[in-house]
Amino acid sequence: MSPDRPDDQRSMRASDSDRERVSEILREAAAEGRITLDELDDRLDRNYRARTYADLEPITEDLPVPRETGANVARTAPAGRVEPTGETLELKAKAGTIARRGNWRVPGSIVVANPYGDTRLNFREATFESSVVEIDLTASWGEAKFVLPDGASAEIDVDTSWFGSVDSRVPEVRTGPAPHFKITGSVKGGSLKVRYKMRLDDWLSWEE
Repeated sequence: MSPDRPDDQRSMRASDSDRERVSEILREAAAEGRITLDELDDRLDRNYRARTYADLEPITEDLPVPRETGANVARTAPAGRVEPTGETLELKAKAGTIARRGNWRVPGSIVVANPYGDTRLNFREATFESSVVEIDLTASWGEAKFVLPDGASAEIDVDTSWFGSVDSRVPEVRTGPAPHFKITGSVKGGSLKVRYKMRLDDWLSWEE
């Protein structure tokens, strides 16, 4: 059989970037009311467990797909694994507020410095340029909240001296294709919270 035939392509292994494209389609569909939040959770779970294009195809077959993505993710040319770009995003303040949410670009390296301040980074709808994101965090005597995509993992090694604290509700070891975060730095006298979905009190604190 020719490798260019659709049946052959459907059996090919999907990449992290393929799954991320499907995630973006699903989140957009939920925002437009095309699928419920329960359906979104179920389809995201199926997406992150998908191994081939054939596994991905039924997840979005009843949804409109952006033109640049093609009629179906399973029919697109296989994309390679997303690798670090070498760029570093720097987010700096002092006793201020740093916030990112929605569809923002996330490189493989982020430096966050906001001592005495409030840092809130929501990665759920972000576009990742690397499957591994390294974050150097300085939130001493401040507060930092990270909301990760479903299935993501986070390896945390920060200085929590002077009554600092870390409260993570996500796995430390990567077990699937979702992004993996490596968080280092200092929350001396401060706090770091890492979550998947935000609880009601978290949502209220994220309001503008």
